[in-house]
Amino acid sequence: MLRVLSAIILGITVILLNIYYYGFQEQIIYSQLIPNIIAFIAMLIGFFLVGRLKNLPGVYKNVNYGFFFITISQANLISFFLTNQPLYVLSITEIFIKLPGLGLVLIGLKKWLDIKEQREKILIEQEEKWKSIIEGINDVVVIIQNDKIKYINPRVYDVLGYKPEEIINKELKIFIPENGIERILTSKISKKVIKLKSKDKKTKIFEVNPSLITYAGKSAILGILRDITDKIMKERELLRTKEKLEEIKEKLRESQKVAKVGYWEVHLPDMRFELSEEAMFIFCGQDRRCSITFDQFLEYINPEYRKEIKEKRILSITNLTPYEAEYRIYSGENEKIIREKVKILKEKSHNPVILGIVQDITDIYIIYQKVLENEERYRNLFEYSNDAIIIADMEGHIKDINQKAVYKLGYSKFDIMILNLKDIFEKRFARVFKEWQKRLYINGHIRFETQVITSDRTQFPAEVSASIFEIKGKKLIQLIIRDITDRKLAEKELKLASMVFEDALEGIIITDNKGSILRVNKSFSEITGFEKNEILGWKIDLLPVFNSSEDVFKRIFKKANSTGKWQGEITGRKKSGESFPIWLSIIKVKNKGETTNYIIMISDITQRKHREKKLKNLAYYDNLTKLPNRVYFFNKLKTSIEKATDENGKVALFFIDLDGFKQVNDTYGHETGDKLLQKVAKNLKSSVRKDDFVARLAGDEFVILIEGVYTKDALKKISDKIIKNAGGEYTIDGKKIKIGVSIGISIFPEDSKDIESILKNADFAMYHSKLTGKNRSTFYIDIINM
Repeated sequence: MLRVLSAIILGITVILLNIYYYGFQEQIIYSQLIPNIIAFIAMLIGFFLVGRLKNLPGVYKNVNYGFFFITISQANLISFFLTNQPLYVLSITEIFIKLPGLGLVLIGLKKWLDIKEQREKILIEQEEKWKSIIEGINDVVVIIQNDKIKYINPRVYDVLGYKPEEIINKELKIFIPENGIERILTSKISKKVIKLKSKDKKTKIFEVNPSLITYAGKSAILGILRDITDKIMKERELLRTKEKLEEIKEKLRESQKVAKVGYWEVHLPDMRFELSEEAMFIFCGQDRRCSITFDQFLEYINPEYRKEIKEKRILSITNLTPYEAEYRIYSGENEKIIREKVKILKEKSHNPVILGIVQDITDIYIIYQKVLENEERYRNLFEYSNDAIIIADMEGHIKDINQKAVYKLGYSKFDIMILNLKDIFEKRFARVFKEWQKRLYINGHIRFETQVITSDRTQFPAEVSASIFEIKGKKLIQLIIRDITDRKLAEKELKLASMVFEDALEGIIITDNKGSILRVNKSFSEITGFEKNEILGWKIDLLPVFNSSEDVFKRIFKKANSTGKWQGEITGRKKSGESFPIWLSIIKVKNKGETTNYIIMISDITQRKHREKKLKNLAYYDNLTKLPNRVYFFNKLKTSIEKATDENGKVALFFIDLDGFKQVNDTYGHETGDKLLQKVAKNLKSSVRKDDFVARLAGDEFVILIEGVYTKDALKKISDKIIKNAGGEYTIDGKKIKIGVSIGISIFPEDSKDIESILKNADFAMYHSKLTGKNRSTFYIDIINM
């Protein structure tokens, strides 16, 4: 404002000076004066507005001085229309004041435009960086303006399943629930938690950090939405777990109080000693809390036990060894009997902890003593009974067991005292316990069968006899438990054996120790045709099914009698006289070293033999030539090489290929070629010994394995015979066809050390025969020695 006042004063001064020097015109032209006055006022307004460019010093300085000069020049122009000022004075003012002023303004505007362009460029770069950052973060970023979503980053698709184009420029309510909108748009901007529904209608929880921004020149809210669904779920689960743990902890504490069980612990190596609340109550009494050291803890133990327990505790700490002990203490109220069990634990820091579990067994001990006193006259019968005996109260709480029960159930007498009858019988017993208790109370005696559960959670069937008796006015239950596992097993096995015997697919005969037939199942009759009543009482070796002129069965039966069993294949005869293959099993049954029975089992394996033969032919023989195929050959080659290795022998492999066979197929067709191969195969077989192995590999390729021939001369004679017999002229369907035979010979182990090399070397030698004239044989060893 001061600048404008200065310009006004200076302008007025210029006008007054002109009036003073030149005087007023005789006639003032207002049509030109008034527009210039308006222009002067406009210059003053511009001069005033220039003040806003102070934050741009380079621009402000030029424009400020420019408007100042223009304003002074304009004041002089006004004077020109008021006074008799000469034209040259006006011209000087316009040239030397106004024009520089305009120049300065233009220079300032140029700088302002450059700065604006630079700022816009920076703004665009910043916007691109902002977008790349926003689109790359794992949170959903949203810009809200006028209750509409103006921008949202692509992360929204991964989190909620919406594509950005589905949401941008849409009303907030399609994306954010109304209560969520209120939370985000509230005047107080702070971190909030809202729930959103994904495109597949799943509810997700987000933490929102809203902030006020300017977007596209207008006020907007920037919201950063972080998916905290998993975090919230985990926190809730953790809370539920904590609550459950607290509940379990409380139940455990109550259980410890009921069972009068507590614990002490020593943390090594600093010997930090702690007592649980239950242990404090056991040792210190109900109205006191123990604040003692580990050494002082020993003072509670009665002197007669103190030395023994001290030694055990010191040994446990020094050698990290567990122990169990019982001792008496005096807690200030009365004497108590304590059972102590010490274990060695490891903390997370791997420092050992000595944990001592203590139980006040005074009440148990007293009850046990009373029961022993009241039942002394029955003690021998109770302890040495062959059946397990349990004493329980009418609610089923176990009070005592005998040694047989300890053995059968696996619990010690003290451990079982915290159990109920419902804990040692099958689950069904717990459901009917009330009814069982009522019946027992009315009848005084019940007998039933159930499953008994041992300490290792195994079960055995038992017959239980329960009765009520009374000691000093208190009713107790005595249960005599008899293990009937053997009985049940025998019944089951007998039933199963009967079912197996009658329904078995095999024919079964049972004889006495002399071989006379006692029992026969229906499968035997179905297989052989002999009915049961026809063969009962027969001697097994005279049964027509097994009776043969060679007395084979008698020899087998004799062998089974000496070894205890025999199994194998024989030929049997049906009632119709038909022979059939049998798979026979004979078992000698003994009892206390004496032979009591023989079990003979038969299966008709006719179909199996047919299948085996058919499968063998399919798997190991060439369908065209009936020679062994490639699979059979490799098995035989492997066996031959292993035998030669073990016996320090030799194996010769002849690799044979027919010369001119392709032309036969091309000229006369494959049917003629197949017939030719069949005749060649027959001639190859006739060219070697019966024990020599001839196989067809593929097409017109054959191989022959020769064992027991050790000289090249002998092998050369065999190859010459093969060339003579298998090569030459054949007549097939009236056509005269002539072929040759090229042979390659490899010998194991002279020139080959394994299956791969002997086959490869023989093949190589065969090709050498073809290349050197065909219809001839070549030894591989001769090629490598050339």
